[in-house]
Amino acid sequence: MNQSNSAVHGENDIISDADIFALTGYKTPSKQCKSLREAGIFFITRRDGRPRTTWRHFNDPLSKRRLEAHDFGALDNA
Repeated sequence: MNQSNSAVHGENDIISDADIFALTGYKTPSKQCKSLREAGIFFITRRDGRPRTTWRHFNDPLSKRRLEAHDFGALDNA
């Protein structure tokens, strides 16, 4: 299924080439990668140089997720 024709994207759906172009504004894979990297969006680079990521990574970038601090030392006093 072509993602750009789908009204609803599942969070684990891989973003299509057409959507990567629409989201980054670049046709060149290296510039797409640079744009995603600058936005803090996790992606992998395919053998052909094109970036691949999921809608979850785009909509909720790792760089923007709040990391919870855990005090595991408090368990020693229990």
